Amino acid sequence: MNTLLWLGIFVLLLVGLVMMKHRFHLPFSIRVSTALALGALLGLALFFFAESATRDEVRRWTALVGNGYVDLLRMLIIPLVPTSIIAGLLRLSSTEELRKMGIRTISLFLFTAILAGIIGLLVGSLFSVGSGMTIGELAKREPNTLTNLFSQFRAFIPSNPVRSASEMQMIPLVVFSVFLGVAAIAVKSKKPEATKPFENLLESFLAIVMELTKIVLRLTPYGVLALTSYWLSSTGLNALVQLGLFVVAIVVACLLQMGIVYSGLLAFSAKINPIRFFRAASPALLLAFSSRSSLGSLTMTVSTMTNRLKVSPRVANFVGPLGAVMNMDACGGIFPAMVSVFAANAFGIDLSLSQYILIVVISVFASLGSAAVPMGATAFTIITLTTVGLPVEAVGLVAGVDFLVDMFRTMTNVAGDLSTSVVVANSLGEFDRDAFNTQDLGAEMAMA
Repeated sequence: MNTLLWLGIFVLLLVGLVMMKHRFHLPFSIRVSTALALGALLGLALFFFAESATRDEVRRWTALVGNGYVDLLRMLIIPLVPTSIIAGLLRLSSTEELRKMGIRTISLFLFTAILAGIIGLLVGSLFSVGSGMTIGELAKREPNTLTNLFSQFRAFIPSNPVRSASEMQMIPLVVFSVFLGVAAIAVKSKKPEATKPFENLLESFLAIVMELTKIVLRLTPYGVLALTSYWLSSTGLNALVQLGLFVVAIVVACLLQMGIVYSGLLAFSAKINPIRFFRAASPALLLAFSSRSSLGSLTMTVSTMTNRLKVSPRVANFVGPLGAVMNMDACGGIFPAMVSVFAANAFGIDLSLSQYILIVVISVFASLGSAAVPMGATAFTIITLTTVGLPVEAVGLVAGVDFLVDMFRTMTNVAGDLSTSVVVANSLGEFDRDAFNTQDLGAEMAMA
């Protein structure tokens, strides 16, 4: 009877979350934060007041709901990754554009993504995120041991993309998608009409996959409630402390990415004052912070590039839309790397040097394919954890604070797009330095 009582409470909490959406129409972020709080209360109540046998029985049911949510997230990976990467590459109109402007832009995307992954690992290790947690039986899992880094890189070559997809080998699938996208651009530059049906099919399929992603992400409050109660019922208060530390670490990493990487590029490559740049870029950055969507703030981003950063419309209209889907340093670089450290510490797994390198490599690919929707970083974090051999279940607990860190992630992503536009425009002679340096930013900010 005691077990039924606890299960009844769990079901009532799930029903309460449903009513918050359909009867009270509360925003998604509030429902997720409420789910985190309710899951924490239920988990702590089980930890302190329930008998051991009762607690284990309830945890089986919470694990069913929580791990079911994680499995649905896994389901999204195969259709989402190649489609988003190929669609992003097809935004280039020709091989000439790919060589001249595309190579410069994508090279900067890759370079900043590598540094973002390294920053995520360093800050996560410095803060020891997740180290105070004890997960229980899941801690007995063993990661995939990468004894030979070069043989692992050899496995990145996509000899059989279908098999790679069926076995969830994501890096070969990503490499294949990049090759296919480049080939499509080559055909598009010669015979635009030949690729039109493929582009239409791809855009249609991408729209369907994005809608499917939104459907699954609507289940986040229920997954967060179940997973939080599952973990806290065995870890106690340590999990809450580690979640707060994780949020602080993400914010610090994002600030370092903007303050060191982007500022360094602007100062040494474009020869402009980073402080003046961020003042000029502030309208787009503030909108990105509040909207939590790179695509949602795209119009303001392109407008800021042309009107305040004095980048030519040609460069702005190319870098802005491409960056909104292919330049996700925080979502595809910092966040997956940080969650990897969090998962390794929480589950008691020692990462090898080759695994650290692999995390950075995966973050590069992930930053080029992160879906530009809220919580799109979750799918690519699962790719990182799966490839490196870390427990995917860690994503569920971190998802409870995703709406907090997503504001800083999105702002960092947009800052990367804006800084890339200035560097690329400067290298092509399409950056009006005099107009940028002489504009009255104070007056323009008042108008904004």
